Amino acid sequence: MSTLQKTKADEFELVAAIKAGSFEKNKYVKLLISDHQGYIYKLRTETGLDESVLKDIYTDTVLLILQHIENDTFRGDSRLSTYFYKIFYFKTVDYIRQNASSRIEYTDELPEHSDETQNITQIVEAKDEMNLIIKLLDKMCSPCREIIMDWAYWGFKPDEIGQRIGETDPVKYSKIKYNCIDKFKKLWHKRTAAM
Repeated sequence: MSTLQKTKADEFELVAAIKAGSFEKNKYVKLLISDHQGYIYKLRTETGLDESVLKDIYTDTVLLILQHIENDTFRGDSRLSTYFYKIFYFKTVDYIRQNASSRIEYTDELPEHSDETQNITQIVEAKDEMNLIIKLLDKMCSPCREIIMDWAYWGFKPDEIGQRIGETDPVKYSKIKYNCIDKFKKLWHKRTAAM
């Protein structure tokens, strides 16, 4: 007998014992409860719900399954474990829907929207300004270009920039940086005055 056939036979025996209400019914109800507890942890990872909430939903599911078995709503068309999981899953989804924090609120007020043309204009202007900065940096010597980019764009600390350009004396580095920034300012003013 294959595992699937054995499982179906076990489920048939469980369903028959619960329907009959025999003295072994409690044993089979406990078996039903313990066999499907893994679904709690599966749905906990999928939904993020608290374990205590899922245990309550699980208990409701067990009671509903017992009711379905006793009144022949469960006909055995599918495996009991599949039937159990579907009910547990949909009860969980119902709980999430009922407790969703994003309920629709109706209001007579219209939300304010920003003018997108202003945003686009700002983006274009920033891009043009960045292109101008790049052109001006290209006109500068290599060490000045590196110092300004490392300082203003990449955010390196002064001692890191000094090491990168090969100047470990902080006073000399500071003078070089000042001269480079001064050259850049002069180029900037000259360029913007010409526009």
